[in-house]
Amino acid sequence: MSRTIHVIEHWRVAEPDFGRRHMAGRGFDVRVVEPWRGEALPDLSGDEAGVMLMGGPQYVTELEDAPYLRKEMRFAERAMKLGVPVVGVCLGSQMLALMLGARVGFHPEDHATFGYYDLYPTGAGRSYFPERMKVLAGNSQGWEMPSGATPLAYGEVFENQAFVYGGNTFALQFHPEVTRLILDQWQDEFASMIGQAGTQTIEEQDLGFAAHDASIKRWYAGFLDDWFGGPEN
Repeated sequence: MSRTIHVIEHWRVAEPDFGRRHMAGRGFDVRVVEPWRGEALPDLSGDEAGVMLMGGPQYVTELEDAPYLRKEMRFAERAMKLGVPVVGVCLGSQMLALMLGARVGFHPEDHATFGYYDLYPTGAGRSYFPERMKVLAGNSQGWEMPSGATPLAYGEVFENQAFVYGGNTFALQFHPEVTRLILDQWQDEFASMIGQAGTQTIEEQDLGFAAHDASIKRWYAGFLDDWFGGPEN
């Protein structure tokens, strides 16, 4: 089995996120691909350790502005059919949901998230999440639950927060990967979101990071190890 994980990025990230660093530290060959910059997606053999579709400012409801997302969805669909473990985070989860036939769109009351929010696992989700945890979210679109997916967690502003599909595909609407430097970048580049209904102030976000980031990262490290197979022997 290959130790290659393809990570699809959608914007200029201030530094490699926690997940990328964690998986590299576990001996995986983490290969970042940036189709938004014109980079070509790799061919998949089915022997890969995993595929990750990360977040970004694009909307899957406006594919004419980001046509490369269509290619990414076909890429993810092939990975799923080959049995390669797939994870979608925020925008990545929205692409998975859309690909599986679910509706993706803005909050019905134009709310957004930017800050730390309670996550509530379903019965099935208790196999993956603690009974209650605070997670970092930043999004103005969400997804309906795809037919055939197992709901894993619900949230405060956007109801659907996580699902698993077909045994090898996992979707997270929230952001466990964000480091302090990346949160600083968010607060600068997406400052216009702050003040929209549902969002938190920078002070609330900073307090949330201090209070909850360590537990989020412990959870995420364990999840990645379980989903992608852990450290190399």
